[in-house]
Amino acid sequence: MDSTWMTTAVAVGGTLLGSGLTALVAARTERRKDESLRRQQLRQEAVDDRTRRRDLRVEHRKWRRDSRQAAYQNLMDAAHEAHGAIWQLARLTSDPYDRPRYDTRRGIAIDAVRATRQAAHRVQLEGPTPVAQAALDWAEAVDRHIHPPVEYLRALGEGPLSDERKDRYRSAAAETGLLVEAMRRRFVPLAREALDEVMGEAADDTTAGPAAPGVPAGGRAARTSGMRDSET
Repeated sequence: MDSTWMTTAVAVGGTLLGSGLTALVAARTERRKDESLRRQQLRQEAVDDRTRRRDLRVEHRKWRRDSRQAAYQNLMDAAHEAHGAIWQLARLTSDPYDRPRYDTRRGIAIDAVRATRQAAHRVQLEGPTPVAQAALDWAEAVDRHIHPPVEYLRALGEGPLSDERKDRYRSAAAETGLLVEAMRRRFVPLAREALDEVMGEAADDTTAGPAAPGVPAGGRAARTSGMRDSET
């Protein structure tokens, strides 16, 4: 009787101990699985966050390029209109003086020059600095270009002009005209380079993709570069 009871007690105790150990192992396994899933979730969230930030940078750079391109194009259009208006004003220098026609064309030319300056001011906001300075210099050249015909026609309204005065006008008009063209030729390649640079940055962000967890931005490129250096 005692022996049977002891055997039963040992069997029950062993069963309970085994169940407890099994439950403990199962709990630890489940906890490790939860921790692993949590770490995986955190890594995925980090990757998603980097992807979102990269996409935002790409979108911002595309927006900046579009904004700059609109500002640059607006300046080019305004300068073209101003050049045409000044040319129309200058044509009056070869005709008999007509005050109403002079006033009309002078007003149109002044408005066009003012629009060019306003367009250049927008480029000042868009940048970058070399393009902004080139835009300002171009607008200044356009402003200077209007002065020879205005001064000539104003003097013509007061009476006939000498050949020397006419020669001075032609020389000044040619000089300011060449300056306008030089400033245009300076502005265009700088503007194109600035637009290409912004799109190049956006393309780099697009092709780079999110970095692996634990690798800082540019880490893969630096690591690849290091591998190439070691190979050479």
